[in-house]
This record gives sequence, structure tokens and C-alpha cells, in this order.
Amino acid sequence: MRTTLLLPGLILCGLLAFSAQWMTEAQFFRNHFPVGAVMLAIILGTVFRHFIPVSPRMEPGIRFAFKRILRIGVAGLGFGLTVTDISEVGIRGVLLDSALIAGTYLFSIGIRKWLQLGENLPLLLATGTAICGASAVVAANTVLKAKEEEVAFSVATVTLFGTLSMFLYPFIARFLGIPIPIYGAWAGSSIHEVAQVIGATMNISPQALDFATILKLTRVAFLLPVLILLELFLFKQGAEVLSRAGLSTRKEHFPWFVVGFGVIVVLNSLHMFPPPMLTLLQKGDTWLLAVSMAALGLETHLGRILSVGPSAVKAGFWLWIFVSLWGLILSYILFGHSVHPF
Repeated sequence: MRTTLLLPGLILCGLLAFSAQWMTEAQFFRNHFPVGAVMLAIILGTVFRHFIPVSPRMEPGIRFAFKRILRIGVAGLGFGLTVTDISEVGIRGVLLDSALIAGTYLFSIGIRKWLQLGENLPLLLATGTAICGASAVVAANTVLKAKEEEVAFSVATVTLFGTLSMFLYPFIARFLGIPIPIYGAWAGSSIHEVAQVIGATMNISPQALDFATILKLTRVAFLLPVLILLELFLFKQGAEVLSRAGLSTRKEHFPWFVVGFGVIVVLNSLHMFPPPMLTLLQKGDTWLLAVSMAALGLETHLGRILSVGPSAVKAGFWLWIFVSLWGLILSYILFGHSVHPF
């Protein structure tokens, strides 16, 4: 596809992404609405679509941003993680994250038939809830190929409940008298977004903030094996259907960007990127994700999101309740007998 065909839509997505980043850095939003540029970009894109006509000339660039740029952005999440981050949480931290992620997926599969959710929506919600919020949802969709309204709904849902956790967790901790090591483990293992984890712990103690952030980044590392497992699951489930359709395998659909994610984590662990360059790469990656999410917003219609139905809202709510309670239980089991988390 010629670059001239892509430019109008890419420019629009880029402008919306820059606007989202500017808003997240403004003092008002940092104090009262601490969500990332990724979420704001999808909101701006959706609002733009509904109040300003989008020229057909922009559609190729918008689709390119959502389908192609997204994969680069997801791979770039590796710039924020190293193998050292994982090792610092210790065996108990890895067990905590593993048990929480596995439990969340099992719970989402368990309520799928009860709430009649279909195949993809429970997995999108579980990925966003268990791993890293909006970024994990859109990463999972590169494998699941869900409907656009399901992706937009999942992003909005995990962001909403993650934000509620950010405000409610500190009050619950003070009311119940939860010790700082346990609180750090709880927040880091069960709150959706990195920014929300920081917001929920920074006013509790530096120790809680540090440990929760490391646990949260370790959850991000699980994105790699989870996406590979999802791909293998879909390969097994869909082999017969693909064969009838004239496709022997899903190899051409394998998410190679996930391999890129792993390679970047390894390179980052080897300190291949100087600190100024690493900061620039992380900011650039956030912008790429915001561009792709602006594109998702531009492809989204509110009526179609609402058509996902009340059962989907219930699913997001019950997943939030489950991950909060399960995370607290696991935190007490694994860290309740020790004053220090490490």
C-alpha cells in the first residue's frame, strides 16, 4: 500500500495520540484522573468519530495504525522490563503472579457460559485484568481477532475497575490494618495498570511502592507466555476449521511481535540501551500504543460497544471482585509470615 494513501489517517491518529499524552502530563489529570495515554487516546478517537466526520481517505491509515503499528507498540513494552525485575520479586513473587493469572483465566472461563459471553470477550477481559490492563487487551486481540466493539469494551472495563482499585485499596488497607509488605504484594499483583499501581501505593510507603511496581512489571513479563499459550490454544481449537477453509495451519498468524518483546527484554537486561535512549524508547513506545488506540477509537461506534450487553459488564465486575479477593488471599499466604517481602 502506498504511503500517500496511509498518511491522512496516520496523521489524524498521531495528533490524537499527542493530545492524549499532553493531557496525561497536565497537572489536573495527574492529580484527578491518573490514567495513561493509551486509554485517553481511545476516548479521544471515539469522541472524534462521533462528533466530527471522518473522511474515507483516512480509513486506510486508521486501519494500518490499528493492525500494524499496534504490534510494534506491544513489542516495545519490553523496554520497561528486565530479567532483574523478575528476579527481585523472588520465588514467592513469581508464584503470586502465576497463581493470580491462572486463577483469573480459570474464573473467566467458568463464568463464560453462565453469562453467555461468547468465546473471545472472557479472554480479553481476563488478559487485561490479570496482566497489564488496556495494553494487554489489545495485545491479546492480535491473537484472538475479536470484534472491535469487544476490544473497546474490554479496554474501558479494565480501566474503570483498575481506577476504582487505585482509590479503594488504600482505604481498605487502612481499615483492615493490612501490613505494608502484604499491601505491596496485593496492589502489585491485582491492580490492572502500572500507573494505577503507583497511584495506590505511593502514599502508603516507599517500600510498598517499590515492591508493588516490581510485581506489576513481572506481570507484564507474563504477556509473552500467555500470548503464546493463547495462540497454541487457538491452533488446537481451530485446526479442523482452518483445514476446511483451505489453510493447513495458523503459522501465518503467529504473533511474531511477541518474540520481539522477548528479544527486547533480553537486550534491556544486558543494558544494551543507554539510559537516555531507553527513556526515549519508552516514551516513543507509549506514543505508538496511543496511536494504535486512537485508531481503535476512530473505528469504534458507541452503539456497538453498548450492544456488547449487560452480561459483559457483569463479567468485568465479577472478574474485578475475584482478582481483588484472590490477590489478597495469595498475598497473605505467601507474604503474611514475613516482615520483609524479599
